Amino acid sequence: MSPRATSEIARKIDAIVDDIKDQLIDIRRDLHRNPELGFQEQRTSAKIQSHLDDLDISYSSGFGKTGVAAIINPAAAGRLIGIRGDIDALPITEESGLPFASENKGVMHACGHDAHTAIALGVATVLARLGDNFKGRAMVLFQPAEEGLGGARAMLADGVFDKHKPDIMLGYHNWPLLPGGSVGWHPEVSFASSDPFDVTVSGLSGHGAHPHLSVDPIVAAAQFISQVQNIVSREIAPLNAAVVTIGKIEGGTARNQIPDAVTLQGAIRTHSEDVRTASKDAITRIAEGVGTATRTKINVEFLQGVAVVKSDPAILEQVVATARDILGDEQVICLPQGSMGSEDFAEFSSRIPSAHLRIGSKATDRATMLHRSNFDLDETCIATAVRVIANAALRLSTSD
Repeated sequence: MSPRATSEIARKIDAIVDDIKDQLIDIRRDLHRNPELGFQEQRTSAKIQSHLDDLDISYSSGFGKTGVAAIINPAAAGRLIGIRGDIDALPITEESGLPFASENKGVMHACGHDAHTAIALGVATVLARLGDNFKGRAMVLFQPAEEGLGGARAMLADGVFDKHKPDIMLGYHNWPLLPGGSVGWHPEVSFASSDPFDVTVSGLSGHGAHPHLSVDPIVAAAQFISQVQNIVSREIAPLNAAVVTIGKIEGGTARNQIPDAVTLQGAIRTHSEDVRTASKDAITRIAEGVGTATRTKINVEFLQGVAVVKSDPAILEQVVATARDILGDEQVICLPQGSMGSEDFAEFSSRIPSAHLRIGSKATDRATMLHRSNFDLDETCIATAVRVIANAALRLSTSD
């Protein structure tokens, strides 16, 4: 039971969570053992739907191929509160040593979306089992393909909000830098924008012994990589957050041959739209300049990215107040800075007033982080998140 549950409804929520927390851990471990990549979460989606059927919760499926949208009390008065949990895994070979480690070779829940799914199911369970004690409305989204594949955008394109559109959205992510039993929040930016880009540097191939008869795209690519690193250090104000990363480079087939082309892949991450635009403009300008200087042609293609995740101040204030009521002040941590990671919850928060929390999940038996092959989390984060989010949904659904 939560030591801070002082209201009657909070105590009822605590009782339900205590009753289902072991089941939610079992669900998380089953999903961890059977991870699925984005837009391939067929088994995961079927498990979610089976659980919703058992609860007699109405839902629709097929949004973004495998996404599910559950509706609780659709005809009730009050605001519709949306809660989003992501369900996909990563193309990582697991090396955790867990007894429920992935049995799908090369695929792993290394970001904790298995726990996120369990949390969303837990919130749906609590709100449904409250019966007449929950007089509001809720929509629980189980979103596929959060890991860079555009699952939120795909759900929206498939009309997930055509019939029911939330008035408020709540998001969350487990956070291994915070201890279990705690939650974190940031008053401004929760997650950075992310804009991936592809670069092709085209030159003229030739023998390595005669570089003057060739146009070397490798040298040009090296200059481009070096120059774009100056964007953050010399074109962005020091107190503004930004990072430019080149994560992949391919070019050449032999040590004594200059190739025709080199390809690069990278991404820009920022905490503001102004810096986001300025960084993209700078990369385009540098590509043109280096291309002219090296006699190459450098083409930059920006792919569809995601915006900054920001919380609505009034909604965040109520969510944080709820968390303090449930967990105590010392367990609700104002983070000193937002993350430079990105989250496609931005597709929802840019359209609907939202709040986003980090759920403390620091593993006690290992040093690890998100997207690491040995990743695991403190499973108490599941019950903590369900308590806070369910109480927040009740509070927000009836407040002015």
